[in-house]
Amino acid sequence: MNILHIDCSPRQDSHSRQLSAAIVERLLEVAPGASITRRDLGTEPLPHVVADYAVTLSSPATLAAPPKGALDVSEALIQEVEAADVIVIGTPMHNFTIPSVLKAWIDQILRVGRTMKSTPSGKVGMLQDRPVFIGVASGAIFSGERANQPDFLTPYLTLALNSIGLKTLQFLPVQATAFLDGDKATSARDNALAAIDLTVMGELRGVLDRAAVLS
Repeated sequence: MNILHIDCSPRQDSHSRQLSAAIVERLLEVAPGASITRRDLGTEPLPHVVADYAVTLSSPATLAAPPKGALDVSEALIQEVEAADVIVIGTPMHNFTIPSVLKAWIDQILRVGRTMKSTPSGKVGMLQDRPVFIGVASGAIFSGERANQPDFLTPYLTLALNSIGLKTLQFLPVQATAFLDGDKATSARDNALAAIDLTVMGELRGVLDRAAVLS
């Protein structure tokens, strides 16, 4: 089993990094032999869309004959997703939504003809579904009875990942981080982890075990 572990915060001691690391640790309890592929967007941000990539995606004709190297970054990132059995994303909420480094990753992996296709009824994902655990750290409160700000992160990420076929999503938030320190931060992280549904891991483990027997 391979876990793709993505972090987005530029701060090494951020709540979202601690949360995503804790999620990975919890998954390793279920699958102790899993390998981990690391993609740290916070410390090694991806380039935003450049001209050759934008031109390539502008029409079916240019997509069929892209400039040399225009899709290299996109293809490498998509192959990382395809190689992963489970994806863990740790992200802060920046101004009600995802940080730009995560948007840059999404802009490279959402590719018509490769990870999704356009149909009269909308986008259809071309990738096989797999569990995606998304740890979200927010300075304020965006969900629940005490919510005091809008949430564009959850619906956007849900739509973006669903559009390429990733539909087994679990959002695990730690909120009001601006007011958390020490034991309070640990308690908030533990509460978020308590909401993980690991049955999807058991189902995945069974699928992988059957595939190993058949191979």
